[in-house]
Amino acid sequence: MGKKIFTLSLALLAVAVVVFAQKPTERVGDTYYKQFDFTTALQYYGRAIKKDSGNSALRQKIADSYRLMNNWTEAEKWYARTANDAGLKPINKLYYAEALRNNKKYDEAKAYYQAYYNTDTTANAAIKQTIAGLDMVKDLAKDKGIYNIELLSINSPASDFGPGFYKEGRIMFCSNRQKPSGGVGRKDDWTDAPFLQLYESENDGSGNVVGADPMTGRQPNRRFHEGPMSYNKKTDELFVTRSNYVKNRAYTSSDKTVKLKIYRLSYLPDQARWGDEVIEAVPFNNKDYSVCHPTLTADGKTLYFASDKPGGQGGVDLYVSHRQIGGDWSVPENLGTDINTQADEMFPYISEDGTLYFASNGHVGLGGLDVFSTTLANGKWTTPENLGYPINSNKDDFGYIVEADNKFGYFVSNRDGGVGDDDIYKFTKKGIVINAVVYNAKTKDQIKDARVIVFENGIEKGSRLTDKNGAVQFPALPNRNYKFMASKDGFLPATVEAQTQNKPITVQIPLQQQGGLNLEVTVLDKKTKEPLRDANVKVVNMNTQVPVKAQTDENGKAMFEVETGSNYRLEASKDIPNEPNVRYLAVSSTVTTVGKQAPGMVYATLELEKVKKGVAIKVENIYYDLDKWNIRPDAAKELDKLVKILLDNPTLEIELSSHTDCRATAEYNRQLSTKRAESAVKYIISRGVNKNRLVAAGYGESRLVNKCACEGNVKSNCTDEQHQENRRTEFKILKF
Repeated sequence: MGKKIFTLSLALLAVAVVVFAQKPTERVGDTYYKQFDFTTALQYYGRAIKKDSGNSALRQKIADSYRLMNNWTEAEKWYARTANDAGLKPINKLYYAEALRNNKKYDEAKAYYQAYYNTDTTANAAIKQTIAGLDMVKDLAKDKGIYNIELLSINSPASDFGPGFYKEGRIMFCSNRQKPSGGVGRKDDWTDAPFLQLYESENDGSGNVVGADPMTGRQPNRRFHEGPMSYNKKTDELFVTRSNYVKNRAYTSSDKTVKLKIYRLSYLPDQARWGDEVIEAVPFNNKDYSVCHPTLTADGKTLYFASDKPGGQGGVDLYVSHRQIGGDWSVPENLGTDINTQADEMFPYISEDGTLYFASNGHVGLGGLDVFSTTLANGKWTTPENLGYPINSNKDDFGYIVEADNKFGYFVSNRDGGVGDDDIYKFTKKGIVINAVVYNAKTKDQIKDARVIVFENGIEKGSRLTDKNGAVQFPALPNRNYKFMASKDGFLPATVEAQTQNKPITVQIPLQQQGGLNLEVTVLDKKTKEPLRDANVKVVNMNTQVPVKAQTDENGKAMFEVETGSNYRLEASKDIPNEPNVRYLAVSSTVTTVGKQAPGMVYATLELEKVKKGVAIKVENIYYDLDKWNIRPDAAKELDKLVKILLDNPTLEIELSSHTDCRATAEYNRQLSTKRAESAVKYIISRGVNKNRLVAAGYGESRLVNKCACEGNVKSNCTDEQHQENRRTEFKILKF
């Protein structure tokens, strides 16, 4: 079933075939094509192409028809003929690439994506991203062992999709199946099938959904398309995607099609049925574009939806609106380029832990629509993550919903092996549980109502309060890195990290109580002096060797409870995601609480230097006696600073180089600089640094930093100060 039927429009124009009885066959097909009746259009195109096999434009219309019907097997055959036709537009190369990708021919698809990118000046960065993303397909296609999936018995030979959680463990969905009796006789031209209607399935008490009964009531399931929908338990409201019609009259847009709108029904508990009034749910419904696929947060205050309204990023985009005091909805906000692409994003679902799931054919995927997830962290959506196989396939996969406990849910796919066009699948996560226990670090008592935030591979996944036993549970996946941040009024926040295997784990999170002697550590960027958020800080009691870890807040600060009369070692570091050649160098320092009394505060500041691999960094104030290379006491003090950097960053490997000015011969200067570099390296080794981490290099006068060259017949008028600029010692990072 063509996915545009879910998102864009509904054709209602009737065709009187007799009118065209005397007209050319292709023109009759064009009429059906314009009304989205591709099945009938192909019948006429098939007759026409037999009479005119060289008609390039007709071949393209046949290919386009199969593409719009999601028949990628036939689409590939026809686009193979149009992709290299010089008389047709380059877009055929793109469509051929998409057909190849949907048929798992990824290498061939990559070649045609590249061909389209090379020949069409309008090709955009998204195509380039798709080309690069095809290299990830093999990994996405691997079963990571996270999900079990099963095809539901409620599916029919027609299209069943849009599952939504309903009352008492039931689910709702929409389908264009034939009703057993009293069914809707009208058909949609695009699919040549009945219009979509809403259905309910019961829970059999064992976690299985069974049966498929049309939703009852005076308003649902009327004349045209109904669904998908979103039920909100708190407000007892049903938000439904519906064709733009009132009673039996459909209202067309300026392009003579009927768009989709979001409507709302309220439940009448005393009558155990939905009310008679179906009203437009939002003020931004519009007859000239579709507003559809609603999903509400658990509190009913935030609505996410899909729309092809003007001003978006591409075809269909995702938007958000907030319910105001009084019930009105705010002006929709586009979720931005991190989520929306120049293709289509649709079928959003917001889970109870704040994860937004959606389907997209614009982000890197296996083909067709793929399901992605993202979370809102610090006001910004994280990079969408492809859920991979078996949730995603080379066909269309969408409509993903997950229960509050994050253990099971449903999704839709038209992959091979199903019952009908689109089928509903149930998934069960093979995941594990992480138990977090928050307790008072001093008394060992469990702490109730502590806030624990969990991050999975750096992405925020949820936030919960501990119970009376100081415990909280989070669903997790095997072989992932998790970070837990715990906080509670009257205590200093703390962070604990853990890596999962294939069994449940428990993490202990001790919180230090405020009111004693506290240490405030501030971490800054050494160059800009700006505070660094999410820097890792470790404080080690040098008497007990017990470490405590925390991350800095938005002000670059981390708090610790410390003991009086003790010495502490401080360590700070910070990761820079997605920049493998750039890093903040870790630093260490010490602080003492000897002579301090509680209650009180101790302060420390650590500055982190951002460095880049392969870029030379000057070591200041390294001087040598004339024609000598031994390390003077004043130079040793400066080299000790470099020793500290190497000890604080034990995996760092560097090249230490010595440079001279141009005076004396080039060979003499090279030999002298080599001896000085080797002498400096030997000194560093003597201070406890492994020799395998160091490379000595003498460059003589070959790398002057100014124009003070004077070799051979070249004369220099430079001052002593200018020559001094060239006499220097540097180090360059070879490996982090």
